[in-house]
This record gives sequence, C-alpha cells and structure tokens, in this order.
Amino acid sequence: MDLTKHPAFAEVDKNFMSTLQSTINSLSSKSDIEVIGTLMAISNEAKKRNINFTPDMQAALLSYLKTRIPANKRSQFEALITMLTSQMS
Repeated sequence: MDLTKHPAFAEVDKNFMSTLQSTINSLSSKSDIEVIGTLMAISNEAKKRNINFTPDMQAALLSYLKTRIPANKRSQFEALITMLTSQMS
C-alpha cells in the first residue's frame, strides 16, 4: 500500500506524505519503544503542519501500519489500538 496515493490523503501536503510513507516503511526493523516514538513524531509533525487526521485517514494509516509490523507483533498492536480506541469513545 502506498499512503501517498490513498484517497483519504489526497488533500494532504505531498512532502508530509512522502516523509510519512518512508518513516512507516522503516518500522519493521525497530523495537517497540522506537515504534511508539516514531508514531509520536508523526503525530507531532502533523500538528506542526496543521494536519488533522480524519477517521478515514486514521483507518488507512492503522491498516498500513499493521502490514509493516512483524507478524509476531501484530496481535499486540491490535490489542493496543483496541484499548486506545475504546478509551476515546
């Protein structure tokens, strides 16, 4: 999947999307702590650029992240996302 071509991100700054894509592509070799730090950095960069992630953008991003995370860590990732989204509702 290429987030830069995903319809949910059509109106987002192309430079940000390029950075986002390459950052996410590098996650598979990172530790859990590094992944969390990377996600926080993405969030901070989006805030700096006044980019608000819509529900469609969030769903696409999470779906893509699942494919980039090693298979043995996906269940942990999904559990974390479920926990976080249940706390927000």
